[in-house]
Amino acid sequence: MIAIGLLFVRMLRDCFKSRQRLEAEILVLRHQNVLQQRVPRRVHLRWADRVLFIWLYRRCPRILGAITVVRPETVVRWHRMGFAAYWR
Repeated sequence: MIAIGLLFVRMLRDCFKSRQRLEAEILVLRHQNVLQQRVPRRVHLRWADRVLFIWLYRRCPRILGAITVVRPETVVRWHRMGFAAYWR
């Protein structure tokens, strides 16, 4: 029940985000998807990619909350820690 309530609150919060912030998030996620398709291994950013991220950060500094670059092993470790904490 709490999870459904949190989901509803987050949906409402997203409705009141500024248009500029939503467009910046969409642009970053699309660019991240392009990077992953181009190089399925470890991503090495080119100068153009770095310039794009710097420009986005200067336009909307809170965008860092939407961007997180982690390794797949890290996500698996987080899930395992979560399950271990749940079953304790």
